[in-house]
Amino acid sequence: MNSVFLIAKKEILIALRQKVIRALAIVIMVLLSVALYAGYVAYDQQKEVIENARKEKREEWLTQGDKHPHIAAHYGTFIFKPKTILSLFDFGLDTFTGTSVYLEAHYQHEFMFRPAQDHSSMIRFGELSAALVLQILVPLLLIFLAFPAFTKERESGTLKLLISQGVSCTTIVWGKIVAYLSILLSILAPFFVIAFILSTMLANSETIPDIAVRVVLLVIIYVVYLLIFVAFSVWVSMRSSTSKNALLTLLTCWILFMIIIPKTTANFGESMYPLPSMKIYREAIQKDIKSGLDGKASTSFRQNQLKKEYLQQYAVDSIHKLPLNFEGVRMQAGEDYGNKVYDVHWARLKKIFDNQNRIASLSSFITPYLAIRNLSMGLTATDLYTSIHFQKKTENYRRELVRKMNNDMAQNSRYGEFYEYKAGKNLWNSIKEFEYTTMSVYEIVSLYKTELISLCCWAVLIFSLLGYSSRKIRPVYE
Repeated sequence: MNSVFLIAKKEILIALRQKVIRALAIVIMVLLSVALYAGYVAYDQQKEVIENARKEKREEWLTQGDKHPHIAAHYGTFIFKPKTILSLFDFGLDTFTGTSVYLEAHYQHEFMFRPAQDHSSMIRFGELSAALVLQILVPLLLIFLAFPAFTKERESGTLKLLISQGVSCTTIVWGKIVAYLSILLSILAPFFVIAFILSTMLANSETIPDIAVRVVLLVIIYVVYLLIFVAFSVWVSMRSSTSKNALLTLLTCWILFMIIIPKTTANFGESMYPLPSMKIYREAIQKDIKSGLDGKASTSFRQNQLKKEYLQQYAVDSIHKLPLNFEGVRMQAGEDYGNKVYDVHWARLKKIFDNQNRIASLSSFITPYLAIRNLSMGLTATDLYTSIHFQKKTENYRRELVRKMNNDMAQNSRYGEFYEYKAGKNLWNSIKEFEYTTMSVYEIVSLYKTELISLCCWAVLIFSLLGYSSRKIRPVYE
């Protein structure tokens, strides 16, 4: 163990003398600081805007005055997606999924005000976030730090000298890994501390209640991810004949892992499971509402059936004699059927999303970058699953709002009355303000089991290769 630390100390001193390493370390630290500060500013500004808009729209709903409940259902309200504190670390898909949705009767509107709409097409390559720096740029620093780990020792003859003095190859390997990991952690430690303090001090426990567990898990998976790159760089250096070859191999792998494979995977997923256009998707929903899911139960047929059922139930021969407003019943029945149609089409659409995500998840066995990217977005609540979860909650809230409006109309007005009947503030107050809580850590982790397994497999594979190669290492490359 003493030999490991002696080798690590030597590697650290050598690394600190290299201007390129010092320059890269400074660049990484500056980028992390800038990304964290920019993320905090964006989070603080968006949180304030969303909070003000939420209060304004809630006040508009409560003070809309006396009106018919169905008019109020069409007047509707806006729901705003709350910003989670961890989004300052990883922006994830928040830029693309929208910040608000309009809720009204008959329609399931898509989310509006996507920040990506205000950016150029370059936004597709990602925004500068702390997560992006850790996922892509820090591995590049590790490559320049570790590529000469063994090739330089071999070229200078010190590797042969170390082995001749009884130092095992395993000791040399672990000494170098400890050295590079120590350098890396000394660079990243201040960032992790600041990020943890910000997350715990500014966290909204109502929206994301398990913040501390998420932060700890984020630190663990990022340390494992970077440890994989440290070990991989050392292994490539061990297997290379010259430092030039080691650097070229590692840079090629970096381009493959970070750019080519993720882009190819995304394109493959889109071509294998193409999404319908929004126009086609909306038209299919309206067609099934009008003609019925089976193509036989049209709107007029369903309304006539409903009318017969209520006339038989109350033993009357006219809807005017019903003890409730049949128009409200009819409207709610239409809402229920529309919701049923929407759920069928949404399930088909979600299946396409799931298939595309499955390809990305399985591709994490080819590149660890996809594993850490997906896990990071999941734990920071900026991933697709969280967006879908929020969308489902808002849709349930919309349905309950419309149901209360239609039921009030059915129970408290007479058939033929519309503008004559008006509801007031008591009804508006019965609609509780929308509140959202993200999925628990357990639910998130269960959704990303493939990525967790792949990250573990990468770690096992790299250290197995290191163990095997350290037994086969040659002091002089022939």
